[in-house]
Amino acid sequence: MRVLVVGAGYAGATAAVRLAGRSRGRVDVTVVNPRPRFVNRLLLHHVAIGRRVAAPGLRDLLGTAVTLVPGRVVDLDPAGGRATVAGPEGVRVVAFDRVVLATGSTTAVPLAGGEHVHAVGDLEAAQRLRPAFAALRPGADVAVVGGGFTGLETVAELAGRRPDVRVRLVTAGEVGAWFTRRGAEHVRTTLRELGVEARGGTRVRAVEPGRLHLDDRGEVPAELTVWCGGFAAPPLAREAGIAVDDRGAVLTDATLRSVSHPAVLAVGDAGHTPGPGGDRYSMSCQFAFPSAAHAADLLRAEALGQPVDDALDLGFTARAVSLGTRRAVLQPTTRDDVARGRAWTGRAAVLAKLVQVRGVVAAIGVERRLPGTARWPGAEPRAAVASAP
Repeated sequence: MRVLVVGAGYAGATAAVRLAGRSRGRVDVTVVNPRPRFVNRLLLHHVAIGRRVAAPGLRDLLGTAVTLVPGRVVDLDPAGGRATVAGPEGVRVVAFDRVVLATGSTTAVPLAGGEHVHAVGDLEAAQRLRPAFAALRPGADVAVVGGGFTGLETVAELAGRRPDVRVRLVTAGEVGAWFTRRGAEHVRTTLRELGVEARGGTRVRAVEPGRLHLDDRGEVPAELTVWCGGFAAPPLAREAGIAVDDRGAVLTDATLRSVSHPAVLAVGDAGHTPGPGGDRYSMSCQFAFPSAAHAADLLRAEALGQPVDDALDLGFTARAVSLGTRRAVLQPTTRDDVARGRAWTGRAAVLAKLVQVRGVVAAIGVERRLPGTARWPGAEPRAAVASAP
């Protein structure tokens, strides 16, 4: 079986090494990625403030059992089993029997003036933000739009790096509303101590140089705007005629297969996969790794002639959110990713976040050396047995 994996982030790299290492020679795995090095997306806000972030080479990370093709898929024919790749060595066609879309997501700015904003949703955006942020004059106004996890981590890093500028957070909901009471209080207190002015309960309706226009007819001064208000999948799947949602993510069933093209699987942010409650699994590395491992196990089973109808049951356990270099929140969750119980806000939370951001790359290396080691709380016992190397 020829399997093409498009993208080599958390999900794509995990799916590739797990499948290649466990397929008993029955599967040829090819990965297409536009960059030669791995991007640790959890640390893109560190890139934006000029901090050095390790970027291991993909050839070493994926190993010799996976064929790496540098370039970008510019045309995908899921029915014909062909992908056209444009890369440094020219244009070539890669044939496949199954394709795993692991293209991740990018920042989406669905309003007037989106061309005036910066972002941290992908490496190139973070690299463009870095010199713009560094060049701000003392006393300049910076606005971060979006109070989700990315927005909170970004606004805290910016404020901590440049206490000489005025940083504001603008969000549609209450600041820290997702957390339980203790966690939310810690978020708001930390932002105040960092000098961040938080403005919740309002949406941005337009951006222009120097200011944001809000739905409540107010304005926020902003010489630099960083958009963390939402993400969307790249247009590849939509352009290929694959069924997608309004954000471009591939609509899949619970087994991660496309509802319109059974030869297509989507993992991580590229897929809109229904959880046990019917809602889409939230976009996160907690979904990226298990979805990638599950897709690899399904394709392995198919190649070996085993049953392939298992649905993914993830089961979230907790969220770790950094608030600068010395603060964090570790928030326990229900299986459906709803905050519950007592949030941890001390050194244990900081350590948990540190382990998370450093462990994601190591986890891919472990999966390559010991394929089948990835586990997740929702995995059934029989799935754990089936995933043994």
